[in-house]
Amino acid sequence: MNLYVVRHGHAENVSLAKRDFDRLLTSKGKEQIRRAAIGWKTLISQINLILTSPYQRAFESAKITAEVLGYEGDLIVDNNFAPGCKTNQLIEIINALDAENILIVGHEPDLSNHISNFISQTQVYLDIRRASIAKISFPNKALFSKGTLEYLIPPETFQ
Repeated sequence: MNLYVVRHGHAENVSLAKRDFDRLLTSKGKEQIRRAAIGWKTLISQINLILTSPYQRAFESAKITAEVLGYEGDLIVDNNFAPGCKTNQLIEIINALDAENILIVGHEPDLSNHISNFISQTQVYLDIRRASIAKISFPNKALFSKGTLEYLIPPETFQ
């Protein structure tokens, strides 16, 4: 199983006038994700499922990514990918889907923690910048500390 982990693009600043849930991608964030996803096409041969946080900036990032990668399925929106989600919940969902190539779009610091839990028994420090992608491969299904981090690529690589 291959798990592709994407952090959403640059979003509107935090403000008292708008809930965090409703913050949208900026025009810079939309372009950032689009350019990165064009680069990801050279690395990803197929995506079977795309799962995303319900937060607007993550959903927009997932939608742009799906469009660029030619993914024609539905985006699976799940609260378990919102900020504060736990790795064990993520593992349960991923394994229940029985897909070979899954892409998830979420938030920091959760994504760094998930990747660390997937690849190590101890804490690994990772810097997942906006519009970055990581690929973790598992021999069969997702399990704690059984994945291999194949790459972690910042968006600047494809700009």
